[in-house]
Amino acid sequence: MKGPLVTTPLLDVRDLTVAINRDGRPLTALDKVSFSVYPGEVLGIVGESGAGKSITGAAIIDLLVPPLKRTGGTITLAGERLDQLPPKAMRRIRGGKIGFVFQDPMTSLNPVISIGRQLCDTIEAHLKIGGDKARKKALEWIERVGLPNPDAQFRRYPHQLSGGMRQRIVIALALCADPALVIADEPTTALDVSVQAHILQLLRDLHCESKVSMMLITHDLGVIAKMADRVAVLYAGRVAEISPVADLFAAPKHPYTRGLIRATPMPAADGGVRLDQIPGAMPGLGAIPPGCAFNPRCFRAEGDCRAAIPPLTTRESAAFSCFHPLEREIA
Repeated sequence: MKGPLVTTPLLDVRDLTVAINRDGRPLTALDKVSFSVYPGEVLGIVGESGAGKSITGAAIIDLLVPPLKRTGGTITLAGERLDQLPPKAMRRIRGGKIGFVFQDPMTSLNPVISIGRQLCDTIEAHLKIGGDKARKKALEWIERVGLPNPDAQFRRYPHQLSGGMRQRIVIALALCADPALVIADEPTTALDVSVQAHILQLLRDLHCESKVSMMLITHDLGVIAKMADRVAVLYAGRVAEISPVADLFAAPKHPYTRGLIRATPMPAADGGVRLDQIPGAMPGLGAIPPGCAFNPRCFRAEGDCRAAIPPLTTRESAAFSCFHPLEREIA
């Protein structure tokens, strides 16, 4: 993958804040999250469970499930403010300008409508073409995502397809209206290991063909290494680090990023597998410590880390939120 060739982002998210009301007490789920996605770029969003990855994706397309609510920040797509759009206008964006690939394909496919009809409905709604033209485009997409005998698949229902086949249809639905951006939220989580590699390769191939921008949400750094140009690391609803992928793996700035990399199984010098753990656990909502949220688990934490939230500092092509960033490559 190549990095962005232009300086104007397609998607620009600034200070995105999401809260949840729990027993009358407002809790912050996302705390002023900022990042950009450039034309033709794949931005990986990575972090442990509870980091805020899926909430970020849902907030961008205004699909937060109550009592989660977006309470601040701006979201701009190709110069258009999405955070100010009324619901009807936002429906035009979803599926049209932004495609979404959900974790579980059964949650995004209507069980009582045929695969072909669902594709045609999306195409007709956003591309304003119908009849034979919509059917032809739907069949083309069934073929593009690698399903055999498109005419037969067109007439089938979701329950008649395997998990991997359903996810291929979900990818077709996300791309068939020629969106500018696709958000893929853990697109292989619900699939067998044997199928995951095929789905990731499909996403990679379609990205290379269409040059669509992509946000790839995952907990798997191996997927990030293969798919992404840049990566944003989230921790407890905040951005820990944003960096080009090669730089992130070679010289992470944030201790949490270093911990994630070391927690990924790697070949060891003795022929075994090296696997380190980050001590402790991600804090839950309502239990986020003062200062840097990572400070109780951090080997570099000092007094200032517990006293204040570190700002997002930009250095060359990277940005990090840490008072005591790492300076040398990890061993």
